[in-house]
Amino acid sequence: MSHRLPVVGFALLAACAGGTPPAPKPTPLPRIAADAEIRDAAALITPDKVLTRISVIADDSMGGRNTPSPGLEKTAQYLADNYQRWGFTPAGDSGTFFQRYTLLRQRAQRDGSWLEIAQNGVPRRFPLDQWATVTGPMTGQPITGPVKIISGAVTAADVLPMTLTGVIVVFAQNPTRLLENQQVTRLLAQKAPAALIVLQSSSAADFRTRVAAVQRNGNPRPIVVGMPIAGVLTITAHDSLVAGLLNAPDFAAMRRQPTAMVMDVPAEITITVTAKDETVSSATAPNVVAMMAGTDSVLKHEYVIFSAHMDHVGTAGDGVGGCTAKGDDKICNGADDDGSGTTGLLSLAESVARLNGRTKRSIIILNVSGEEKGLLGSAFFAAHPTVPMGNVVADINMDMIGRNNPDSIVAIGKEHSDLGETLARVQAAHPELHLIAADDIWPEQSFYSRSDHFNFARKGVPVLFFFNGTHPQYHQPDDEVRLIDTSKLARVAQLGFFLGVEIANTPERPRWNPASYQTIVVEQKVPAVTKRP
Repeated sequence: MSHRLPVVGFALLAACAGGTPPAPKPTPLPRIAADAEIRDAAALITPDKVLTRISVIADDSMGGRNTPSPGLEKTAQYLADNYQRWGFTPAGDSGTFFQRYTLLRQRAQRDGSWLEIAQNGVPRRFPLDQWATVTGPMTGQPITGPVKIISGAVTAADVLPMTLTGVIVVFAQNPTRLLENQQVTRLLAQKAPAALIVLQSSSAADFRTRVAAVQRNGNPRPIVVGMPIAGVLTITAHDSLVAGLLNAPDFAAMRRQPTAMVMDVPAEITITVTAKDETVSSATAPNVVAMMAGTDSVLKHEYVIFSAHMDHVGTAGDGVGGCTAKGDDKICNGADDDGSGTTGLLSLAESVARLNGRTKRSIIILNVSGEEKGLLGSAFFAAHPTVPMGNVVADINMDMIGRNNPDSIVAIGKEHSDLGETLARVQAAHPELHLIAADDIWPEQSFYSRSDHFNFARKGVPVLFFFNGTHPQYHQPDDEVRLIDTSKLARVAQLGFFLGVEIANTPERPRWNPASYQTIVVEQKVPAVTKRP
């Protein structure tokens, strides 16, 4: 999963979910959900098979499955080979299992990018070279606006009520709050500031080394050709770039404050940011798309999508996701993130194949790449679908499903459509799984917008997202197969399979909650989530 997240004690899950699954609705299950053939197909998903498959996907030979990389290509081919062997129809480009998109690595032009700080009308211009990296839209047009400085012990709760539209935000990060810094930076960018300047006080030598790597290779997060560049212009700068220039309290003192510090910069001080991009390199990356056609003459033209991202952050030297070497181990295997979801998808695909198309709607297995770099592969598929997007009735996404509480999985997005009710009925029909599909216990983290399902939701597709929460091995080399709970992974995959078959055989399409549809689809906003009682 993309973005570094705080580690949450997953033992809280049962308590937050009331310790028991939600009471099922009295609506009877369609006959297909209890059919022995369905259960026999689900029984193909076993812990032993799960272990075999994830041992391939998260093996050191895959090199951490960075996007793009040889390991990612090997993973995609491994998945496609299995789908072909099981009788799936290729649903990618040109009769293949692959949909490819082009990635550009870019950097800010040295001669066309700078930060200008003016006090009482007297400007000083600073090139964005050895002390800064730039990401986001780099149009070459000057950006200015009122300035607000944020520092101290900033939390998500501090950021959520802020109004920052059109503001240039200077976020002076506290170097001891690494997890919080990532979260706060992401939330600040979602507040639509004119630009975001992130100040860091790390080792100057280390910072210059990172900048030099970007100058050589381009930004770790590439852009996709044919897609708009999302986000906000963000400058990550070392204190050396602006020390003493903002006429503000000492940054070191601000960072030490035990609460959030928010300060408006006097009007006589203005900041103007100009950044223009240039391309360093280009490459392509794959999505894998497989389909099992339905049997109903009408409903077979509608689709239930199962999705998971097959990429991870590569190695400690790739500069993605905060991965740091553990001794001699530099490969970030991503067994849970998202080797577990990829394995779950592959395993339930075998069950779908066993049904041999005996569902009314068609089922699509979609393995996307580029999730760790901004949901790139799913965004490309949503913008360039290989089936009509208006005919996609649901997306079931699996991202990190093999760790933490063995008998619980969080199902994010229940409240936004009647898929939550469908899941409750399916869960109640399968007590043999010994699995609680709990509500979102991290509403303040806005996980609904942070994995690949969100790109489908914004296109009007009802979604559910299975997620087990993070852990100390998240985005680190020790996220390895030996820590995966293969029993849990298999049972989550079985629950997803039962849910997908239920949706594929129910005559009515899933329905949005009208208020959620207005916010997510019409207004294109990230929904505000609150904990349920």
